[in-house]
Amino acid sequence: MARLVTVASQKGGVGKTTTAVNLAASLALAGRRTLLVDLDPQGNATSGVGVRWGAQGAESGLLSLSLSGEGLDSLVEASQVEDLHVIPASGDLSDLELIQRIQNGGLEAVRRHVRAVGSGFEFVIMDCPPSLRGLPTISLSISDGVLIPIQCEYYAMEGLGQILPVIKTVQSLVNSELKIYGLVLTMFSEELDLSQDVVREVTEYFPALVFRTIVPRDVVLAEASSHGLPAFLYAPLSRGAWSYIELAKEVLANEHS
Repeated sequence: MARLVTVASQKGGVGKTTTAVNLAASLALAGRRTLLVDLDPQGNATSGVGVRWGAQGAESGLLSLSLSGEGLDSLVEASQVEDLHVIPASGDLSDLELIQRIQNGGLEAVRRHVRAVGSGFEFVIMDCPPSLRGLPTISLSISDGVLIPIQCEYYAMEGLGQILPVIKTVQSLVNSELKIYGLVLTMFSEELDLSQDVVREVTEYFPALVFRTIVPRDVVLAEASSHGLPAFLYAPLSRGAWSYIELAKEVLANEHS
């Protein structure tokens, strides 16, 4: 059975989509069949692995097809990475009325269809927009766990303090099985005292949740996404690429926890 993981943050620019794309690709590199689901209307995870998006209209995306009962197999596309497939972003992700309908009674249909399409994979990694409502809540409601990127900059703890209550609410009202798989420290600059302070503070407050792997600030990660490639295909010897390979190793080591 596939493990469904939401990569979530209420803040933009923290490495959320970069983490979703490169973790998914690194799991696939390890031979684990992985499905990357792009739930962000901007479609950055889709383009980040070189898949075109926008062909699906408001009537033929993940949300619409789940409610119609048609299934999601037709949406799955291969990527340039062996064992990595993608459900691209689609027009219905911007349909606020549809999102409201799902939250008001359609969650089980979405959960059932995502589980069904994910049955041929070992991991389903879901990327969603930076927010505390709407699509991220839907994603959390159908997931087994959540992975939270935290940038090593100002207000890191404040941002974490905003998303944790949302996760707790989802756990208590909708998805009691939802777990926090871990906190990923991103955009680390070794020469900055601030980065060191954030690592120390987050690790001190959440010693059991912080991944050992720390993702450095590396321009390669942005360049790779602009070329539609995971970092290990764009610059395989870069620090950014290796950090996500190491993160995938940690995720696999904790696979049955």
